[in-house]
Amino acid sequence: MPYQREGTKNWWIVVAGVRKSSGTQNLEDAKAHEVQLNHKEWLCTHMGLERSRTWREAVVKYLNERKHKPSYDTMVLRLTWWDPHLGKVEDIRKINRDMIDNILHKYREITPLPSPTNTTANKYAAMVGAVLNAACREWRWLVSTPKFRRYPEPEHKREFLTVEQWKALEAELPEHLRLPATFALATGIRADKVFGLCWNQIDMRSKTLSYAGNTIKRGNVIPLNRTAMSVLESIQAGSLRHLQRVFCYEGVPLNFYGKAWYKALNRVGLGKWAQWKDGDGKPHAKWEGFTWHGLRHTFSSWLGQSGVNEMVIDQLGGWAEKDTRSIYTHLHTASLRPYCEVIDAQLATQQGNLLVTTLAAS
Repeated sequence: MPYQREGTKNWWIVVAGVRKSSGTQNLEDAKAHEVQLNHKEWLCTHMGLERSRTWREAVVKYLNERKHKPSYDTMVLRLTWWDPHLGKVEDIRKINRDMIDNILHKYREITPLPSPTNTTANKYAAMVGAVLNAACREWRWLVSTPKFRRYPEPEHKREFLTVEQWKALEAELPEHLRLPATFALATGIRADKVFGLCWNQIDMRSKTLSYAGNTIKRGNVIPLNRTAMSVLESIQAGSLRHLQRVFCYEGVPLNFYGKAWYKALNRVGLGKWAQWKDGDGKPHAKWEGFTWHGLRHTFSSWLGQSGVNEMVIDQLGGWAEKDTRSIYTHLHTASLRPYCEVIDAQLATQQGNLLVTTLAAS
């Protein structure tokens, strides 16, 4: 029999001995809902009917079983975005292609032609698919799963610089950006790790950089080549040095590369801002061209183009293991040093070529 709890407007009901809100303020509706749910529980218990499972129940189970995954944070981010749209779904069997398609069209930017926004939408749809697939194949909660629509994506962007392009960009960058950009190119680490780098992660004597890791992601130790060390030594020799953070501007830690990065790229012809107005006359701008993350692509590309073993590149770049071989084969930090120094060789070769050209011209 439905009852009311102090401080709530909806009637509460008891289903299989568990108290829960009926979701309605109407007593007769609450009674009917209670009878219906208890009847379903009886059918599941005595007649073998499959129980309905809520979306949130599936999400909690999915995340609990994948806490060890390197992509766990990304899973949480995407599933959190879905919660306002699917959080009230009481039976995951009701989630279908049209439901997901309508939600994405309403709350995310979808274009008829290939675009990066479509790529993002596909990743969010794939996250729902991953949860439903686990519910079907692993937990046997579902008999089948829907196949979601895939929106057209642009071709994979091959974003890396030649040595000549890097030299041109390096000359245009202000010093407070030239140093972190050079370090990013020399080490292949991501922007957030560059701008969040602290001195306690650097061992100047052993010429290494370390990441502590956590319960989700393993730590990493990489050797630092001459190019990376020259950046650190330059900062240490300066008059303004932050006690904790490595990259600063006038003594204040840098958290982002900012507009100066794009201005330098534009001056050397590596990109531009595309500007337009939408139907309401609202101005928009989008960067088209090389990005900071392309420095990581450049690092990997220069190593690959020099014949460095793929497993070594994975280890230096911190990419997750691709097969069983990398789980059982371990590379000592010292054995990686000759390979990361390929970046030094690339830059030194180009400097030598420029010197020869200058002497010949004179």
